[in-house]
Amino acid sequence: EEQNFVRLPDQNGEFEIVSRMLVHESRRNGSTFEAAKYVKFRFFARSNNYQPVELRFDQIQFLPDHHGFKMALPTKILIHGWLGSTDSEVIDPLAKEYLDQGDVNVIAVDWEKGAKTLLYPVARYRVPQVADVVAATIDKLLEFGQSSDQIGMVGHSLGAHIAGLAGKKTRQKIGYIVGLDPASPLFRVKKPHERLAADDAQYVEVIHTNGKALGFFKNIGTTDFYPNGGTSQPGCGWSLSCSHQRAVDYFKESLKAKGYFANRCADVDNLHAECSLGRVELGGFEARRLKGKPGGVYFVHTAPNKPFLRSGGTTR
Repeated sequence: EEQNFVRLPDQNGEFEIVSRMLVHESRRNGSTFEAAKYVKFRFFARSNNYQPVELRFDQIQFLPDHHGFKMALPTKILIHGWLGSTDSEVIDPLAKEYLDQGDVNVIAVDWEKGAKTLLYPVARYRVPQVADVVAATIDKLLEFGQSSDQIGMVGHSLGAHIAGLAGKKTRQKIGYIVGLDPASPLFRVKKPHERLAADDAQYVEVIHTNGKALGFFKNIGTTDFYPNGGTSQPGCGWSLSCSHQRAVDYFKESLKAKGYFANRCADVDNLHAECSLGRVELGGFEARRLKGKPGGVYFVHTAPNKPFLRSGGTTR
């Protein structure tokens, strides 16, 4: 089963052939990544006029005293993926969208020092180290007195697995995790302990937009959404990375969508707009999470360009 070569993404999101040797070497290299030293956090709040305050891991304990972190408010932890950073098109827009929606604490995990490598396997094997730091940070918030129900994580690509692994380690199960097209290369469905899985939080939502390529095409959450069938997205043509990124755009729009529905399907082999096992309104993540607890598999129709969730959705 161990062939000598494996197909992995390059920095443009195209697959290339890489030797197993490189993968094994990357695994060794990744496990030595000093996440506690290199991972930074950016804290966003309305009280700071949306301007992020940068903190190192060893400064997290000062968060409640100095930086406008409010214990009573929900906390959103955002995690970027490979080659990303906190000012990427993932983190900044999501942080601002959350603050537009309500008064919340937003903490962006900046693991750019680990993610900005052209070698995907190196970044992939740094995931557990980064997750340990995120879990320790959440445990600090719990120590401060924040309720675990109030804490949620949103991660894109490799960031989704960082969220999952962190969720496995926190002292109490946090409220939710959202996996935005969790990365599939070098992760296995059969190894849930190494990836985002349905029991890593009280509720785990996954949005699959580039399944069978950069993302997973298997249910790994409590609720799994497959926009447009979950493998390639309208308006993206042949670009895998475009489809992979769309999960972020759809999720961001879903935070404020009104009257937009996803149809429940029996399973991933029967994903289509005509699924009729019921439907869920996307209208804001919190509403969806509280109503959508039963979980399941959903098909969502989107437009090929912004706004992706135009009124109507699959309301037939």
